[in-house]
Amino acid sequence: MQNSTQVKLLKSAMILGICLLICGHLVLAATFASDSIGHQGFILGAALSAFGVVLSLPTKIYLTLVLMEHEEGSDKRFTRSADGQALGSKSRAHLRTATEYDAKRLAELAERTFRDTFAADNSAADMDQHCASQYSEAIQRDEINDPNRLTLLAIIDAQIVGFAQLRWGQTPACVTAHSAAEIQRLYVDKPWHGKGVAQDLMQTALAKLRQRGHDVVWLGVWEHNPRAIAFYRKLGFTEVGEHLFQLGNDPQRDILMAMPLNEAIR
Repeated sequence: MQNSTQVKLLKSAMILGICLLICGHLVLAATFASDSIGHQGFILGAALSAFGVVLSLPTKIYLTLVLMEHEEGSDKRFTRSADGQALGSKSRAHLRTATEYDAKRLAELAERTFRDTFAADNSAADMDQHCASQYSEAIQRDEINDPNRLTLLAIIDAQIVGFAQLRWGQTPACVTAHSAAEIQRLYVDKPWHGKGVAQDLMQTALAKLRQRGHDVVWLGVWEHNPRAIAFYRKLGFTEVGEHLFQLGNDPQRDILMAMPLNEAIR
């Protein structure tokens, strides 16, 4: 059976189940309201409700699985939690590709981690201006759906504790590559620092970029962020240039670092 036909049949079955469930509730309500219907009304209403639950709930679960399988097969960027977990090994986080339904939680985490990292060294006005322009739910939804980006999430106990955002198509002149990709953002929520989440996000990101055929990965890091610079150097990144990062009204210098993907630490 073709995937589209299967999806249509499952949707129809789920709608039928919901209709039966509604009809069952209506019959039961009418039975309670009228003494003339009798016990036949209770039996009919209960039967309709039962059939509705049996038909709609399992169908909805199966439909979700079918749609996930379809997304995995049609979108090369798609990463299931199990696949991400296999690529990561240092933490207990499950890694998966973000969907547009994650946009609100991702926007909140992105702003929180950015403020945790940089607020102490920058003015509140510049931080507010930057966050307002970068981390809304709508912006994150657009970035998640952008075919030239990939957003990976680290999940622990149903909470997003870290994320990495990758993109391709724009490469600075100082990065020499046949096909380069950028690690645009990689942040981990403060309570999970030092617990392997960042390493797992990085290794999964590098693996996904290799699968796409990129030969070089690059990123920008603020010159006054020695912790991040040391982390990237340990992985094998080297400095190749610099660029301007506009934080509100403050133009700042970012160090550009790059690494051949075939030489990345695995």
